[in-house]
Amino acid sequence: MRGTIQHRPDRPAPWRARYRGPDGRGHTKSFDRKIDAERWLRTELAKLDRGQWIDPNHGSIEWADYSKQVIADRPHLSTRTIETDRLCHDRIKAWIGDTPPSRITHEQLRRLTAELTTAGYASETVARTMRWVKLALNQAVRDQRILFSPGDGLRLPRPRRTEMRILDATQVNQLATALPDRYGSLATVAAYTGLRWGELAGLQLSNNDMQRRRLFVQSSLIEASGQSPALGSPKSTTSERTITLPQTAVDAFDHHLDEHPPSGTIIWTTEAGGFLRRGTFGRIWRQAVAESVGTPCRIHDLRRTQPLG
Repeated sequence: MRGTIQHRPDRPAPWRARYRGPDGRGHTKSFDRKIDAERWLRTELAKLDRGQWIDPNHGSIEWADYSKQVIADRPHLSTRTIETDRLCHDRIKAWIGDTPPSRITHEQLRRLTAELTTAGYASETVARTMRWVKLALNQAVRDQRILFSPGDGLRLPRPRRTEMRILDATQVNQLATALPDRYGSLATVAAYTGLRWGELAGLQLSNNDMQRRRLFVQSSLIEASGQSPALGSPKSTTSERTITLPQTAVDAFDHHLDEHPPSGTIIWTTEAGGFLRRGTFGRIWRQAVAESVGTPCRIHDLRRTQPLG
C-alpha cells in the first residue's frame, strides 16, 4: 500500500492513515479501528488512480464565502450583472450559506428550488437564483473543489413569458401627453429609438447631434443597491451604437431642451437636477399608463415600438 497506517495507542483515535497527494502534501485521518483506517486509505488511493482526487481542504470552504469569492473574481462583467449576482447570493445564503460546496447534494438543491417558490418568490426570481447557484458550483468543479456539480440536471421553474405590448403612434402620443411635460419627450424618444431605460436615464447632451439627426449611445445609468447611481458603460460592446433620429424624436428633443434645459450634462433629470432613478420614474410611469393607454405597458415595451415612422 502506497500510504501508511500508524498505530498510536496514546491517542483517542489511535489508528492514523496517511498518504501523499498530488499537491505534494501529506493527508491524514485518524480512526478508532484499524480496518476503518485501511478502508479510508484504499478509497483515497483509488481516487488518485482514477484521477478523481480532490483536496479535502478545498471543499471545506462555506458556500457563502465561496459564492462571494466567485462574484469578486468576475469584475469584467457589467455593474448590473454583478448586482444581480449579489442579490442571488444574498437570497440563497440563508439556506446553504454555511454548507461547504462538497456537502451540497442534488436533492438539497431540488428541495431548495421548491422552498424558494413556496416562500413566495416569482418563478423568474427562483430560476435566476438557482442559475447562479449552478454557475458557482460549476466554477467549484473547475477550481477542483468538488468532483462534479450537484446542480447538473436540476430542473428550474419556467419563467412566465411576458408579451411585449406594441404601441402605435397615436398611443405613444397619448402616453407622452399623460406624463409630466419634462418626461413626455422621454417616452417619445424611447419609442422611436429603442433605447433601454439605463441608456435613456444616462443620456448626455454630448451624445446628441441634432444637426445631423444622430444619437450616440455611449453610456448608461447604473443603479446598484447600497450605492449611488452613476454613469457606466452600456449593457455590452454592441450596445454602443449610433442611431439616426426620425423627425418625431428630433422634435421631442427640441421641445425638452427648450422647456427644461438641463443644469448639467444629463438630458432627463429630476426637477432638482439629480439622476432619474428607475423606482422614482416607475411611479410616474404607472400613473400615466393608467390615465392613457392602460395596463399592461412597461417602459421596456417601447423598445419594440421603434419601427414607427
